Amino acid sequence: MLLPCFYMFLLLETFQQLQKQSCQQVMDEAEKEYKKMSERINEGQDAMKASYAEFIEAAQASASRLLKTSIPELSQSFENLTDGIFTLWNNFLGIAGWF
Repeated sequence: MLLPCFYMFLLLETFQQLQKQSCQQVMDEAEKEYKKMSERINEGQDAMKASYAEFIEAAQASASRLLKTSIPELSQSFENLTDGIFTLWNNFLGIAGWF
């Protein structure tokens, strides 16, 4: 009677070992997949950071060029406008006889 019990114990023990090995394999595969996904996410983040940095650099360069050309143009336009106002004012004073 002890012999069949012993074989049953060995069978259960073997089954538990196989179950543990299977479980460990599944866990190992899941960990590998997790690492792959994590690497892909990190690569995507790095690509986005690089793209954003390039975008900001281009935007800053564009804004700098715009300011370098726009401010002098606006300044010249303002000068022309004030010259025109002074000319009109002087003409008005001359016509009105105040000057």
